Amino acid sequence: MQAIHQRRAVLAVLLAAAGAALAQEQHGHAEFCAPATKPTPVLSTSDFDGDGTVTRNDIRLLRQQLRSGQYIAFFDRNADRLLDRKDIAIATAEAGSQSTQLDRQLAAAYARTKAYRNIRSAIRAGFVPWTPSFHGHGAHWVQRPEKGSLGYAFDPGAPEGLNYDAKGRLWAVFYYSGPSPTRLDGTKYPPGDSFVPFAHLYGDGFAGEQDVWHHHNGVCFTGLNYEHPTLDARKLSFRQGLSPKQCLPESAVAKGLPVAPDVKWTPQFHMLHAWIYELNRCGTFAHAHPDLAPGSPPLESSLATPNVDPQDPHPAYPFARGTMCAWLGELGQVAPFCTQQKQE
Repeated sequence: MQAIHQRRAVLAVLLAAAGAALAQEQHGHAEFCAPATKPTPVLSTSDFDGDGTVTRNDIRLLRQQLRSGQYIAFFDRNADRLLDRKDIAIATAEAGSQSTQLDRQLAAAYARTKAYRNIRSAIRAGFVPWTPSFHGHGAHWVQRPEKGSLGYAFDPGAPEGLNYDAKGRLWAVFYYSGPSPTRLDGTKYPPGDSFVPFAHLYGDGFAGEQDVWHHHNGVCFTGLNYEHPTLDARKLSFRQGLSPKQCLPESAVAKGLPVAPDVKWTPQFHMLHAWIYELNRCGTFAHAHPDLAPGSPPLESSLATPNVDPQDPHPAYPFARGTMCAWLGELGQVAPFCTQQKQE
């Protein structure tokens, strides 16, 4: 009986996401990179198992994927959106080669999330819808806090979220860096006490300089209830650029609480996508995928005042430190840098 309810819930999510995409008219959304941009392989060498060296096992894994008939960008060695003998030839020529730290990190991300290509496996692991579908992002799914994913520490093999299209196909994984609900020593903040916006330094991430984190400010999630997670995408909304009073019920703001039963507010968080399942011509760590959910609204439509340059589909949302201080002030909370700012 539980399996039947689960299948119905999955179907409801997919139908809702598909319906939302069909209902949206085409937006004049600028391309995320030039249409002629050529994609590059996810990995720099064919170390698919992430053991540091290209071996027979890696070639065996590639052959298995070819036989499955299912395309996964992670295995596409020449970035032609096909898995065929050309990829085998490249992997064979690379036998004995050493992989990079970035390759090994991406291999960990793939190994730990490949089961979630089946969206039912993601649900069993505690993932729930987090946002409706957006152009370039699809629907974000996130693991419920009690499942342990929101640990506020970067781990390549434990992404906080997944990006699905309306058909339930996995395109990417994403990582989250956001406000910590605790002091740095692990103890809880009482209402009215100081508030540390971030639990770890911004800049953590994959090895090298390829990954690019982007941020969202004054984010208001509605339709979320982690205790009784909804699987109805039609009930979800994601807006940004809002103060607590614009997002939360008055009773929650009065108590200095940054959350309500079905509403979540956060002053700012950072995200990093890794497009390891569907090749992205804009790059493995691009902010978004231009081919994902083109019929859905752009993420910029969730801004409180959408005054975004249409030629800049992913702006660095302008954010003043004083704005965060004012927002936290509405909750009776004070960040250390706000006090410093007043002294200056």
